[in-house]
Amino acid sequence: MRETRFPWASAALAALCLAAAWVPGGGEALQYDRARVAQGQLWLLLSGQLAHWSARMAWMDLGVLLGLGVWLEAGGKRREMMFALGLGAVSTAVAIQVLSPDLLVYRGSSGLASALFVFAAFCTARSSRGAARVVALLAIGLFLAKAAWESCTGQALFAGPLAPGVRVVPLVHLLAGLAGAMAHARTETLILRILVD
Repeated sequence: MRETRFPWASAALAALCLAAAWVPGGGEALQYDRARVAQGQLWLLLSGQLAHWSARMAWMDLGVLLGLGVWLEAGGKRREMMFALGLGAVSTAVAIQVLSPDLLVYRGSSGLASALFVFAAFCTARSSRGAARVVALLAIGLFLAKAAWESCTGQALFAGPLAPGVRVVPLVHLLAGLAGAMAHARTETLILRILVD
């Protein structure tokens, strides 16, 4: 009988995001703010990924993170998942701080969700055959189409209308998705190295 793994990493991440939403002023305190980062508050590069602009945005991001996170952890891929999330967090920080110099504030865990989505899709495509593999590859294509649509329209596809002055940052989704693909490739390389040695 297979041991059930409690998805503590997914639960902890969701709890942090929910705390940021429920604590009065939590979103504003944790959001990425270019001016505050310039003053040395570097943690905002990561903590801004725990805060959200709206309840709908939070539900969309957390739904993906929890759903895929629980599934990956139950499948024994906690370490690999954490690696994908770590790369996703770093790529999001680079996208907002370095590659989007006109972006003054940012909130959202869509970068983390993007990394996990692409990572899970590649895991499924690699380990499955038939319809499951086709669906996984189609999911990757749809992910790229969503990012292209957001780039062309400047509007979030699933998060709904954003507050005035807040814009979607498709570069975050693309770089974090690439991070998820890189995490999968790195994991596959390590597994092959272990099997060969």
